[in-house]
Amino acid sequence: MDVLFWNCRGICNPSTWRALKILISQHQPKLVFLIETKIRDEAEFDRLRRNLGFAHAEGVMSVGQARGLGLFWNDDLRVSVRQPSTAWFIDVVVDEGVGFVRWRFTGFYGNPNAADLQESWDLLKALSDEDSLPWVVLGDFNEILLALEKLDGRPRSENQMRGFRDALGYAELADLGFYGCPYTWSDSETKVRLDRVVATIAWSDAFAHSRVQHLPPSKSDHIPILLSISSVPIRRKKRYHRFKFESLWLHHEGCHEIVHQQWGRPISGQPMFLVSKKIERTSIALDLWQRSVFKNRHKVIMDIRVRLEAILLVSLTPALLIERGELMEQLERLLSEEELYWS
Repeated sequence: MDVLFWNCRGICNPSTWRALKILISQHQPKLVFLIETKIRDEAEFDRLRRNLGFAHAEGVMSVGQARGLGLFWNDDLRVSVRQPSTAWFIDVVVDEGVGFVRWRFTGFYGNPNAADLQESWDLLKALSDEDSLPWVVLGDFNEILLALEKLDGRPRSENQMRGFRDALGYAELADLGFYGCPYTWSDSETKVRLDRVVATIAWSDAFAHSRVQHLPPSKSDHIPILLSISSVPIRRKKRYHRFKFESLWLHHEGCHEIVHQQWGRPISGQPMFLVSKKIERTSIALDLWQRSVFKNRHKVIMDIRVRLEAILLVSLTPALLIERGELMEQLERLLSEEELYWS
């Protein structure tokens, strides 16, 4: 199973919401953990759950225009909340059914104020004392473990990093590593690995073939991250294209034209043959149409994200800073266009 997590820096922005919808469509995660949703109202949070297509959610509302957490899942996963969630964590037990290992999942948000980070480490230690289940913790810890996890900017103090290392050592949590870009957050001056996945030995043994993938940047200064959980080697599944009509196509005028043209084409034969042939021709035409209209846009969006990821790998020059700003503007425009199509 896959878990997607992202410090989205405000999910109510239409283009950010559309970026998340694309990520969910691409990766089909069973669990989605969001940080800094900036949602203050429970009714608005429930609308987000429905719009994302999930049956269940656990949320912590934001404080003013800051913070806010959300965890989303469907009926095919049994998730029970272990204790009341706070602004800093959501703690649950995951049960995938008979024959599967029960395990503990904690979505974590480290205090963004460096002076208060020790409170986060004390909290992480306290959480570790509460259960012996195999445990995985993921999120934005707002700290690094090693100096090499930061590029450019003022060096991190050893004392700051030591507090984080001590907390992980006490909780017996080890970093799971990653594939992809080494930095998960950036601004105009620096790039840092603030977001990560850590787990106990018991969890890593139970899911020995799990992997963490840093996805290309999207509509946030944090990158989205995908945790693929598996006890056996992960094999890439062959994707077989099967036509599926999407009701949202009805909002695009081109869809009506395609249906009208294909259904009106003359065909000779028995009534049932005529109907099946018209459906076949219309399906083929709609499939070609949607690939040209929507898949091209998605490809451009992905190309921009890949280029942003490449920029994230190197020190920013004035030219790269300008290019990154232009790419973010293009991404914002494309995501806004996507939102207009489906609104």
